[in-house]
Amino acid sequence: MNPRSALRRRRASLAGAACALALAACAPDYDWREIRPSGAGCLVMLPGKPASMSRPINLDGLAVTMAMSGARVDDQSFTVGAVVLPDAEPATRDKARAAMRAAMVRNVAGRETAVSDATVPVLDLAGRTTATQAGVRVEASGRIGERPAHLSALFVARGNRAWQAVVIGPAADAEHASAFLDSFRILE
Repeated sequence: MNPRSALRRRRASLAGAACALALAACAPDYDWREIRPSGAGCLVMLPGKPASMSRPINLDGLAVTMAMSGARVDDQSFTVGAVVLPDAEPATRDKARAAMRAAMVRNVAGRETAVSDATVPVLDLAGRTTATQAGVRVEASGRIGERPAHLSALFVARGNRAWQAVVIGPAADAEHASAFLDSFRILE
C-alpha cells in the first residue's frame, strides 16, 4: 500500500470517528427504566428519573385527583397520569377517558391526526398477564404558545381507575413514543 492511500484511509477513519463522537454527544440520553408509581395501579417505562406530583382536576364534572409521574429528554416530555374515579360504572369510565383525551388535545391547541384502538395488558402482582383492557391511542398536532407541538397518547380505564400516558414534543417521535406507550401495563 502506498503512503498516500494509507494517509487518506487514516484521515477518513479519524473523520468517521469524530462524526460518530459528535453525533453521540448531541443524541438525547434515553435511560429507560420501569416505574410503578405508588398507588397508580400501573407500570410503565420512562426514559429518565421520574418526577411525581398530584393535583385536583375536573374531568367533565368528575372532581378527582390525578397522580402524575414523568420524565423529560430534551424537548420531549413523557408523563403517566392516574385517577381514582367515584365509581366503577362503565359510563363513568367512558366519561373520564373522553375528558382526559379532550383536555390533552386542548393542551396542545391541536387537532387529532390519528386515532386507533389499543389493547393494554393487565398484570397480577407477580407480573403474569391475566387479562387485557381496551384503550385508545391518539396522535395530535398543534401548538404550545408559539411553538409547534405533537402529542402521542394512550387513554384507558378499568374498574374505578383511568389512566393517560402522554408524550409531548415539538415533533412526532414515533420510536420513543412507541417505546413508552407500548410499555404501559395495568396492575391488579
